[in-house]
Amino acid sequence: MSDLAALAFFAALSSRVEIPAAGAANPRPELCRPRQHEPAAGSLWSRARPEGVKRYCGALARGYARLASSPSEALSLARSAQPLAPGDGGARLLEGRALLRLGYVADAWKRLEPFATAGALDDAPSLHDVARAALGAGALDAAERTYRLLVPRAGLLGSSGARRIAYVEAASLLIARGARSLDEALGYLAEARAIPLSGDRDLVLGLTALALSRAGRAEQARAVARETEGPWDLEVELSPAERQRVADTSFGSAAPEQPTPAAALAPRRVMLLDGELHAAIALLAEGRDAASRRAHWIAFLASPAGKGPWAEHAKKALAGRGGG
Repeated sequence: MSDLAALAFFAALSSRVEIPAAGAANPRPELCRPRQHEPAAGSLWSRARPEGVKRYCGALARGYARLASSPSEALSLARSAQPLAPGDGGARLLEGRALLRLGYVADAWKRLEPFATAGALDDAPSLHDVARAALGAGALDAAERTYRLLVPRAGLLGSSGARRIAYVEAASLLIARGARSLDEALGYLAEARAIPLSGDRDLVLGLTALALSRAGRAEQARAVARETEGPWDLEVELSPAERQRVADTSFGSAAPEQPTPAAALAPRRVMLLDGELHAAIALLAEGRDAASRRAHWIAFLASPAGKGPWAEHAKKALAGRGGG
């Protein structure tokens, strides 16, 4: 699929789902939906129900109302609701989404893993959180599967910014996983570039250059890299682990990777596979900052991403034999 064909395909796809999505961030569990011939649900999603169900649905409604502004409160509400309906997954979904926002990514994934299957969820914001949790926990097959479920629903994420983040995250994951999906990833990035918002321009361009480079289109990759201001804005986006990896890199070798501390770290706004940002920065540093270019290729090889299918590409780029 050519870049233009991919852009046309994904533009058509997203246009089909760009419809109002009021309440999309507050998925209503089946237990809390009105039964046939039952009056419409009230503000707490439940009327004419047993008292325990009313309390359960009310706790979830309040939890989702607080999810963005106070995830710790949403977490408490989710946990208080679980004993009221232990067979329903709604409280577990809210708990996982709250844990993700609080930075407990591994714990979030334990709660959200059952939802990473086709048909388990029908609202885009929940799917996005499941995909992010899977990516952050290193469950890459599940992350890829969930992002593929999310992309056709990206128009339902509630804002253009959230839609662009979803496209960028999905593209970055596909770029990292191997050559088979590079054209698809370029289509996602073209969609991201088409959204008229400020910010993230160099990230989108850096990932586009990385996809082109890994596809063997080195001249096109360099042309895209020249559209950016350089690698420096992307360095601001490095995670603490990535910053430490670069700091440990010296004289052409990297110190052994340190274990990630157990303490929670708030997930970054755009979630990428650990190490992929090193490769994008290294490409943008080509011809601009030789020391940064070298440090980031070495850091990439020391990262989890560097243990994947692109190690040889990075080694060649580091040695100045193409790929950069």
